[in-house]
Amino acid sequence: MEEERKKLEKIYQALNEEDTDIKKWNQALIPKAILLFPTIAFALTFLKINTDKSIIDLLGFIAIGVLLVFGGIFLNYLLSKGK
Repeated sequence: MEEERKKLEKIYQALNEEDTDIKKWNQALIPKAILLFPTIAFALTFLKINTDKSIIDLLGFIAIGVLLVFGGIFLNYLLSKGK
């Protein structure tokens, strides 16, 4: 029992001694905003220009684009696999 307690104390001390670098959610907000801005701008302009379209139409449009990109990547993989 005493040995386990000493082991746990060593582990506890080791954890307290380590300098963990944990970032808070509000750190580096500017890079996060820069990454999110094009997506938000595209969605807003798509819905503003196409007033008769809904969110489902937007998601379908994006899904078709993603499928085309992945299809091209897959074809490239298949063609380069034979070399």
